[in-house]
Amino acid sequence: MNRQLFPRLVRPLSLPRFEPPRLPFRLIPRRTYITDTMESEIPSSSDRDLIFIHSLNLKATTGVDRWKLPKPQAILVSLWLKTSVALAGSTDHLPYSIHYGLLCKSVTALVEGNTFTSLEHLTEEVANLALGPELNGEWVKIAIEKPRALLRADAAGMSIVRRREGNKIVKEGEDKVFIRDLRLVTIIGVNPWERLEKQNVVLNLTLYEAVGEKYDFRKITTTVSEYVEKSDYKTVEAFVTSLAREATVTCGVEKVSVRMEKPSALTFAKAAGVEITRERSFFAAESDDVKLKAGEHNVYIALGSNLGDRYANITTAVAAMEERGIKVLRTSSLYQSAPMYVTDQPTFLNGVVSAVTTLSPEELLSTLQSIESGVLNRVKTQVNGPRTVDLDILLYDTLVMSTPSLTIPHASMLERSFVLQPLCDISPNRPHPLTSTAFKHHLSTLPTGQDPLQIYAPLTRAGSVSLDPINPLKDTLIMAILNLTPDSFSDGGATTPSNLLQKATSFLSSGASILDIGGQSTRPGAPDVGADEELRRVIPAIQALRAAGITAPISVDTYRASVAAAAVEAGADIINDISAGALDPEMLGTVAKLGVPVILGHTRGTPETMNSLAKYGDDIIGEIKGELGERVKEAEQKGVRRWNIWLDPGLGFAKGREENMRVLKELSRMTGDGLPWVLGPSRKRFTAAAGEGAKDRQWGTAAAVALSVQGGADVVRVHDVEEMKKVVDMAVAVRRC
Repeated sequence: MNRQLFPRLVRPLSLPRFEPPRLPFRLIPRRTYITDTMESEIPSSSDRDLIFIHSLNLKATTGVDRWKLPKPQAILVSLWLKTSVALAGSTDHLPYSIHYGLLCKSVTALVEGNTFTSLEHLTEEVANLALGPELNGEWVKIAIEKPRALLRADAAGMSIVRRREGNKIVKEGEDKVFIRDLRLVTIIGVNPWERLEKQNVVLNLTLYEAVGEKYDFRKITTTVSEYVEKSDYKTVEAFVTSLAREATVTCGVEKVSVRMEKPSALTFAKAAGVEITRERSFFAAESDDVKLKAGEHNVYIALGSNLGDRYANITTAVAAMEERGIKVLRTSSLYQSAPMYVTDQPTFLNGVVSAVTTLSPEELLSTLQSIESGVLNRVKTQVNGPRTVDLDILLYDTLVMSTPSLTIPHASMLERSFVLQPLCDISPNRPHPLTSTAFKHHLSTLPTGQDPLQIYAPLTRAGSVSLDPINPLKDTLIMAILNLTPDSFSDGGATTPSNLLQKATSFLSSGASILDIGGQSTRPGAPDVGADEELRRVIPAIQALRAAGITAPISVDTYRASVAAAAVEAGADIINDISAGALDPEMLGTVAKLGVPVILGHTRGTPETMNSLAKYGDDIIGEIKGELGERVKEAEQKGVRRWNIWLDPGLGFAKGREENMRVLKELSRMTGDGLPWVLGPSRKRFTAAAGEGAKDRQWGTAAAVALSVQGGADVVRVHDVEEMKKVVDMAVAVRRC
């Protein structure tokens, strides 16, 4: 060993042969584990030689004892010091070996000669001693146990690692508080005889302390103990997960390891058990805060249909639930799935709703069955067979029940991706009542099959055409712009009642899938023409297109609720609101009543003020998604179904040239979230070369459209349909290869 590292621990050569004192420790090989606790605490770094003292018996005052009295208590101190065993091992020469006696005396004098406020305080002081000038260590690990700290556990303790960097002592790794062999009793097991009386369980908890945090192990032990002895779990996996949740969510621990043993589980083994490690984020709190009144219950209901008009069946069933007093709070996206059990039948359309009801579980079941048979004429011919609609209760608050007619939570929900995926659209972090594990984690464990789910985002009220935003092989549709405004930035006055039908027909024959009609310019600084003028421009145009036999989906570009309602009555299918409902407080409620798809566009302020609000930080994508997320949340609160929501990042709206470029560059961070995305870069100023007018910006538009497709856009909104259709086709082909 190097004299410079531990000068006080080396005995001079001139002294007589050293006789080791009889002290309460044993020198053992580094890889020999004495106890479970020792095994968990021995450092495993292969680049260090370590000399250690194991279980030095001392007494110390470290706060209060198990009776909450400030009295000295027995403790066990273990230390590992970094050294070089190679030199002493090869020479067997005393100067290269550590003097354990001096080390023990120094630690004993510190521990028994002072009073400490807590285990943390004590371990830090021992680390300061080991790395300070008296012992001059470079690296130390310290584990301190209090064998009599808890009434029903063998010990509680703490371990830390510290190293010296120059004159500073710094933390290495995670500080850990541990509770060893906590013995409790609870009901645990699936066999009938295991349900008759409580069994012994042995728990080992490791609490990882975050920077600046200190855990009260007595309080945590009490909370966990009370929870365990009231619990009633069938599986040890659910049991330990619930304990991890109790420690992190209820007790505020950042990270915890839970090891549980059942000593009576196996006849010829000491114990069987499970060990897991979880962080608090694993049990993230619900983002949707459902406030319930007395007598109300939060329920989750699965929707399914594969006979007849599936989309109409599901929307009719949801409307029927609300007519019967079941208040729908949120809906998932809709998913198409292959039949799971009886495979010789049509593809299903599936979704989930979160709702509030005052009905009991049995009353709710009866109501849903009346909708199935009385409203949608379901006739059950075989189990898991074809059906017009299927309404299943998935969750009822946190209730766990099982009767011959009803099981809650739904018995098969954890094996069905067509249930878990839409459920995760609404409440990904909600824990399953039996497993205490968030549904997003259950979903992640399901195998990826040959028939993945497909999102069904309808383009029309009839649902005859749909988008699939999560499909990597999806098409990108063209939305053709028909501006009926004399002051639009690029084509003001170009579309008139006399050429409207000819232009629409040309756009559709050139590859457009949607026609977008607008009667109010939304360019920056555009004046407000008023609702009456906007209606005068838009409504006759929609009526003329429908009268001419055009059946393609029509979108109305408006931020006024009155115009949206009149346009839908005239034959429009989609509402395209550049303000996401922010410019008219009636818009989102109107959309909910109309039951049509809505494009929620990102902007700030009004067309008159938006340019002054184009200020973003380093993460423009995060800001836009966050602001759009708030609009989506409000839309859902107003009753808009998630399957009717599309999003638009708002190129050109409250964004300068650089901001628009950044959105296109990082677009893939936005898309792929299960909602369709619409991009409208066409002829906007950021696509222009120097001196180019709006009608000359085809090349820049083409590049922006290609980037939109590559970034995951489901729809691109353009003026020059024929040219941009070729760009889209090429970009889609590249994306698919």
